[in-house]
Amino acid sequence: MSTPTTVRDTAATIGEFFTRFGAGDRPGMLELFAPDVDFVVAGAEEIVPWAGRQPSLAGVEEFLRIALEDISTEKFDIARTLVDGEDGVVLGEFAHRIHRTDKVFASTFALHIRVRDGLIAKYHMFEDSHRAALAWQD
Repeated sequence: MSTPTTVRDTAATIGEFFTRFGAGDRPGMLELFAPDVDFVVAGAEEIVPWAGRQPSLAGVEEFLRIALEDISTEKFDIARTLVDGEDGVVLGEFAHRIHRTDKVFASTFALHIRVRDGLIAKYHMFEDSHRAALAWQD
């Protein structure tokens, strides 16, 4: 059952994550994740370095390092954030330039985030994994 406080906490945590992401604050983003976070980015993990399940906060930190150092975000727009209790879904679109290949990867995305006790306990990202793989390949 969702309570007004739960919805507010979920929305606030999601908003804070994206504020810190926009500022390039990797340590700040990392502190928003629960130690046992269920973190998955759907995709070809053998090609796309950020794809797959991250089994630890060290894996999440590597994901964030790649997001802030190995790519340049040329566009990132959130169209809508929906919150129901602990669960939030963020819908939007982005364009990232992969530094190694100089290719642009553009996609719509859906992100499912679950917030418990003010921390991100679940982070499941869905994007065009085929386009991601093409952008990472030479």
